[in-house]
Amino acid sequence: MRRTRMPKDTLVSALSLAAVALTLSACDLPWTATPTAAGPEVVRTAELDDASGRPCPRSLPVGDDPSGHGFGTTEAATDLPALRETQEAWVCEYVAVHGHSATGTVYSWVRDGSAEPVADSDLPALREALGALTLPDVDQACTDDLGPRWMVVSTHDGDLTGVVVDDYGCRAVRLTDNPHATAPGAGGQEGTVAGVLDGGTAILDVLRIGRASGE
Repeated sequence: MRRTRMPKDTLVSALSLAAVALTLSACDLPWTATPTAAGPEVVRTAELDDASGRPCPRSLPVGDDPSGHGFGTTEAATDLPALRETQEAWVCEYVAVHGHSATGTVYSWVRDGSAEPVADSDLPALREALGALTLPDVDQACTDDLGPRWMVVSTHDGDLTGVVVDDYGCRAVRLTDNPHATAPGAGGQEGTVAGVLDGGTAILDVLRIGRASGE
Protein backbone atom coordinates (compact mmCIF):
# COMPACT_ATOMS: atom_id res chain seq x y z
CA MET A 1 0.00 0.00 0.00
CA ARG A 2 1.37 3.41 -0.91
CA ARG A 3 1.46 5.88 1.99
CA THR A 4 1.30 9.62 1.51
CA ARG A 5 3.54 11.62 3.84
CA MET A 6 1.96 14.77 5.29
CA PRO A 7 4.08 17.89 4.69
CA LYS A 8 5.88 19.06 7.82
CA ASP A 9 4.15 22.46 7.96
CA THR A 10 0.75 20.82 7.62
CA LEU A 11 1.57 18.31 10.36
CA VAL A 12 2.61 21.07 12.79
CA SER A 13 -0.58 23.01 12.08
CA ALA A 14 -2.72 19.92 12.65
CA LEU A 15 -1.02 19.16 15.96
CA SER A 16 -1.43 22.76 17.08
CA LEU A 17 -5.15 22.70 16.31
CA ALA A 18 -5.52 19.42 18.18
CA ALA A 19 -3.83 20.92 21.24
CA VAL A 20 -6.15 23.93 21.14
CA ALA A 21 -9.18 21.63 20.87
CA LEU A 22 -8.07 19.62 23.89
CA THR A 23 -7.51 22.80 25.91
CA LEU A 24 -10.94 24.18 25.06
CA SER A 25 -12.68 20.90 25.82
CA ALA A 26 -11.43 21.14 29.42
CA CYS A 27 -13.04 24.57 29.94
CA ASP A 28 -16.62 25.66 30.61
CA LEU A 29 -17.35 27.26 27.28
CA PRO A 30 -20.21 29.74 27.26
CA TRP A 31 -21.74 28.12 24.20
CA THR A 32 -21.55 24.56 25.54
CA ALA A 33 -22.08 24.74 29.32
CA THR A 34 -23.79 26.77 32.00
CA PRO A 35 -21.28 28.69 34.14
CA THR A 36 -20.99 27.50 37.74
CA ALA A 37 -20.22 29.70 40.71
CA ALA A 38 -16.85 29.37 42.38
CA GLY A 39 -16.92 26.93 45.25
CA PRO A 40 -16.89 28.38 48.77
CA GLU A 41 -13.40 28.76 50.20
CA VAL A 42 -14.20 29.93 53.73
CA VAL A 43 -16.23 27.79 56.12
CA ARG A 44 -18.21 29.93 58.57
CA THR A 45 -18.17 27.37 61.33
CA ALA A 46 -19.85 29.62 63.91
CA GLU A 47 -23.12 30.31 62.06
CA LEU A 48 -25.12 27.58 63.79
CA ASP A 49 -23.64 28.47 67.19
CA ASP A 50 -24.31 32.17 66.60
CA ALA A 51 -27.97 31.27 66.01
CA SER A 52 -28.05 29.42 69.35
CA GLY A 53 -28.40 26.13 67.52
CA ARG A 54 -31.57 27.28 65.73
CA PRO A 55 -31.23 26.64 61.99
CA CYS A 56 -34.33 28.59 60.91
CA PRO A 57 -35.13 32.23 61.70
CA ARG A 58 -38.53 33.29 62.96
CA SER A 59 -39.17 35.11 59.66
CA LEU A 60 -37.40 35.21 56.32
CA PRO A 61 -34.99 38.15 55.90
CA VAL A 62 -36.20 40.89 53.55
CA GLY A 63 -34.07 42.03 50.64
CA ASP A 64 -34.57 43.35 47.12
CA ASP A 65 -38.29 43.28 46.38
CA PRO A 66 -39.07 44.80 42.97
CA SER A 67 -42.77 43.90 43.10
CA GLY A 68 -43.25 45.65 46.43
CA HIS A 69 -45.40 42.73 47.63
CA GLY A 70 -42.84 40.74 49.62
CA PHE A 71 -41.91 38.03 47.12
CA GLY A 72 -38.28 39.09 46.83
CA THR A 73 -36.12 39.02 43.75
CA THR A 74 -37.63 37.60 40.58
CA GLU A 75 -34.51 37.88 38.43
CA ALA A 76 -33.33 34.58 36.99
CA ALA A 77 -29.96 33.36 38.21
CA THR A 78 -27.20 33.41 35.61
CA ASP A 79 -24.88 30.87 37.28
CA LEU A 80 -25.41 27.50 38.91
CA PRO A 81 -24.45 27.17 42.58
CA ALA A 82 -21.58 25.12 43.98
CA LEU A 83 -22.98 24.16 47.37
CA ARG A 84 -21.13 22.42 50.17
CA GLU A 85 -22.02 18.81 50.87
CA THR A 86 -24.97 18.61 53.25
CA GLN A 87 -23.97 16.92 56.51
CA GLU A 88 -27.21 17.65 58.38
CA ALA A 89 -30.42 19.40 57.38
CA TRP A 90 -33.70 20.75 58.72
CA VAL A 91 -36.97 21.84 57.11
CA CYS A 92 -39.09 24.82 58.15
CA GLU A 93 -42.43 25.99 56.77
CA TYR A 94 -43.13 29.69 56.30
CA VAL A 95 -46.62 31.08 55.81
CA ALA A 96 -47.62 34.42 54.31
CA VAL A 97 -48.79 37.12 56.71
CA HIS A 98 -50.69 39.98 55.09
CA GLY A 99 -49.76 43.61 55.52
CA HIS A 100 -50.39 46.81 53.60
CA SER A 101 -48.28 49.61 52.18
CA ALA A 102 -48.42 52.19 49.40
CA THR A 103 -47.87 49.36 46.89
CA GLY A 104 -50.88 47.40 48.19
CA THR A 105 -50.80 44.05 49.94
CA VAL A 106 -47.39 43.08 51.26
CA TYR A 107 -46.53 39.60 52.49
CA SER A 108 -44.03 38.73 55.17
CA TRP A 109 -43.04 35.12 55.66
CA VAL A 110 -43.25 33.80 59.21
CA ARG A 111 -42.22 30.34 60.40
CA ASP A 112 -45.08 28.01 61.22
CA GLY A 113 -43.96 25.49 63.82
CA SER A 114 -40.44 24.32 64.58
CA ALA A 115 -37.53 23.14 62.47
CA GLU A 116 -37.91 19.47 61.57
CA PRO A 117 -34.71 17.46 61.07
CA VAL A 118 -34.24 15.67 57.76
CA ALA A 119 -33.79 11.94 58.29
CA ASP A 120 -30.31 10.60 57.59
CA SER A 121 -31.85 8.20 55.08
CA ASP A 122 -33.16 11.15 53.04
CA LEU A 123 -29.86 13.05 52.92
CA PRO A 124 -28.42 11.30 49.82
CA ALA A 125 -31.54 12.06 47.78
CA LEU A 126 -31.58 15.63 49.10
CA ARG A 127 -27.94 16.12 48.08
CA GLU A 128 -28.81 14.84 44.61
CA ALA A 129 -31.78 17.22 44.30
CA LEU A 130 -29.68 20.19 45.43
CA GLY A 131 -27.00 19.23 42.93
CA ALA A 132 -29.58 19.15 40.13
CA LEU A 133 -30.76 22.76 40.42
CA THR A 134 -30.99 24.46 37.04
CA LEU A 135 -31.44 27.91 35.57
CA PRO A 136 -35.13 28.68 35.08
CA ASP A 137 -36.88 28.63 31.74
CA VAL A 138 -38.11 32.20 31.36
CA ASP A 139 -40.89 31.01 29.02
CA GLN A 140 -42.38 28.38 31.34
CA ALA A 141 -46.00 28.79 32.44
CA CYS A 142 -46.60 28.98 36.20
CA THR A 143 -49.80 28.61 38.20
CA ASP A 144 -51.29 31.83 39.56
CA ASP A 145 -51.71 30.82 43.19
CA LEU A 146 -50.19 31.34 46.62
CA GLY A 147 -49.02 28.85 49.21
CA PRO A 148 -46.36 28.54 51.87
CA ARG A 149 -42.62 28.60 51.43
CA TRP A 150 -40.29 25.89 52.68
CA MET A 151 -36.73 26.48 53.78
CA VAL A 152 -34.26 23.62 53.80
CA VAL A 153 -31.32 24.60 55.98
CA SER A 154 -28.19 22.50 55.63
CA THR A 155 -25.00 22.62 57.63
CA HIS A 156 -21.43 21.78 56.74
CA ASP A 157 -19.11 22.03 59.74
CA GLY A 158 -21.45 24.62 61.26
CA ASP A 159 -21.71 26.73 58.08
CA LEU A 160 -25.39 27.19 57.25
CA THR A 161 -26.99 27.43 53.80
CA GLY A 162 -30.70 28.01 53.23
CA VAL A 163 -32.66 26.80 50.21
CA VAL A 164 -36.08 28.48 50.00
CA VAL A 165 -38.69 26.81 47.78
CA ASP A 166 -41.99 28.44 46.82
CA ASP A 167 -44.85 25.97 47.27
CA TYR A 168 -46.78 27.76 44.53
CA GLY A 169 -46.22 29.01 41.00
CA CYS A 170 -43.20 27.32 39.38
CA ARG A 171 -41.73 26.13 42.72
CA ALA A 172 -38.90 28.65 42.36
CA VAL A 173 -35.76 28.25 44.47
CA ARG A 174 -33.76 31.03 46.12
CA LEU A 175 -30.56 30.51 48.09
CA THR A 176 -29.29 32.27 51.19
CA ASP A 177 -25.77 31.93 52.53
CA ASN A 178 -27.03 32.79 56.04
CA PRO A 179 -30.71 32.03 56.71
CA HIS A 180 -30.79 34.46 59.65
CA ALA A 181 -29.27 37.44 57.87
CA THR A 182 -29.24 37.13 54.05
CA ALA A 183 -32.46 37.48 52.06
CA PRO A 184 -33.27 34.49 49.82
CA GLY A 185 -31.94 35.10 46.32
CA ALA A 186 -29.50 37.83 47.36
CA GLY A 187 -26.33 35.86 46.72
CA GLY A 188 -23.47 36.51 49.12
CA GLN A 189 -21.00 33.77 50.03
CA GLU A 190 -19.08 32.01 47.28
CA GLY A 191 -20.95 28.92 46.16
CA THR A 192 -24.42 30.46 46.39
CA VAL A 193 -25.83 32.57 43.56
CA ALA A 194 -28.13 35.55 43.28
CA GLY A 195 -31.52 35.23 41.63
CA VAL A 196 -34.05 32.48 41.08
CA LEU A 197 -33.29 28.84 40.24
CA ASP A 198 -35.45 25.92 39.11
CA GLY A 199 -35.71 22.50 40.75
CA GLY A 200 -37.94 23.14 43.74
CA THR A 201 -40.41 20.39 42.93
CA ALA A 202 -37.71 17.72 43.21
CA ILE A 203 -36.63 19.05 46.61
CA LEU A 204 -40.20 18.99 47.94
CA ASP A 205 -40.75 15.49 46.56
CA VAL A 206 -37.59 14.13 48.18
CA LEU A 207 -38.69 15.45 51.57
CA ARG A 208 -42.34 14.50 51.03
CA ILE A 209 -43.55 17.99 51.86
CA GLY A 210 -45.60 20.59 50.07
CA ARG A 211 -49.15 20.81 48.87
CA ALA A 212 -48.67 18.18 46.15
CA SER A 213 -47.76 15.63 48.82
CA GLY A 214 -50.84 16.41 50.89
CA GLU A 215 -49.04 18.43 53.53
